[in-house]
Amino acid sequence: MANEHRRNWRELCSAALNARDPDELLQIAQELTKVLKREEQVRRDFREAMSPMKSAGEIRG
Repeated sequence: MANEHRRNWRELCSAALNARDPDELLQIAQELTKVLKREEQVRRDFREAMSPMKSAGEIRG
């Protein structure tokens, strides 16, 4: 998995526009969903970690 290239959402959207095969489009859409969920979780985790209500002990874990 370390050698696997992860495409960003912009690359995936472009690939979806160029997809000619419905199965290929479905695969791209599924990958896009995963990428967007991953990015959303990263942002949510960051906001929670930066919340002024959190103490240093809560942030560490």
